[in-house]
Amino acid sequence: MTTVTRWIDEKNSSLATVENLLDSEHPDEISENGNQYLNWKIQKMFDSDKTDTFYDRSITYNYYTFSVDQIPSGAETIDDGMYRKNGFVIVYLDSGKVRYIISRNTYAQTFLRKMLFYTGKGEIVASALNFTGDIFVWLISKVYEKDNIFSSENEALGDLTIDSIKGFKGDTEDFLAKVSVSGESVMNIISTLSFLVESRNLNQITIALSYLKHSNIEISLNNRNTLGFNDEEYLGELMQKKHEELVALCLLLLYTEILPIILQKYQSDIDSNFWGQGKCVSFLERVADDLSEKVSARINDLNAKPEQLKMRMTHENDLESDNKEKALELIDEVIKEAKK
Repeated sequence: MTTVTRWIDEKNSSLATVENLLDSEHPDEISENGNQYLNWKIQKMFDSDKTDTFYDRSITYNYYTFSVDQIPSGAETIDDGMYRKNGFVIVYLDSGKVRYIISRNTYAQTFLRKMLFYTGKGEIVASALNFTGDIFVWLISKVYEKDNIFSSENEALGDLTIDSIKGFKGDTEDFLAKVSVSGESVMNIISTLSFLVESRNLNQITIALSYLKHSNIEISLNNRNTLGFNDEEYLGELMQKKHEELVALCLLLLYTEILPIILQKYQSDIDSNFWGQGKCVSFLERVADDLSEKVSARINDLNAKPEQLKMRMTHENDLESDNKEKALELIDEVIKEAKK
């Protein structure tokens, strides 16, 4: 999965001017007190700029690859520690502003400034995504409750379907806990509860979605201004495009249409009182009740047919059976967390 960040150019609003800077020769930068940047290679991948329509507006863009050798401050020779940095930058003009999508988080602003020969303050600024832990809980509630189709409030856009939650990340560890609309199995509900128990410290979620003629778009969202996109999982009408064009079009589609639809739907639910603290607590209680009911039914089934315990533990039903006491403790924990 490729991680990208988005930035806005506050110095130049001409795409041609920016591209001339990127196409210019970049000499080695040798500094006694700071990092050194050597052997710049910046290559434009499209001979001429491409133009496509997003959100009912025309966007012109190009795709650049770059690489540079970075030598840490204080290193006397390149043998003391040279790090090759490489990636890509999508440069595009949208609503009169030049914007950048770069395949880096750390040093992203620094690399953009050096590629553009910028030296002043405030010339490259972050274009942040406003995603929070509450949005992640809201998303999982939409999938769990099978209310996962978001009708666009703009006629220029299509409907968006959140197919599944594929995983999430908290402060201390990763959880590969898939939650989908395919069925409320015990494992599915336990995954949901585990997700919600960790929601206070949640900072990243991975989802799979479909939009118009694009399916299996797998992305990771977090609260630190980065977006992850798994181009290897993509299915849809762009599969016949060259790799660079596929990536550029998918990322532009995500930033200009798909992510705004998610944020607009979230805000709309809050404004309509379909989501909020009370609704969140009600959702947690429903999931807890579902788990209690499923576990009780499973235990009753095992008591009635104890011969099932002799089955191989790899069987799905055995994997879904759990200790009732632990499940109830988890339920209590979730509800207590929600009501704090």
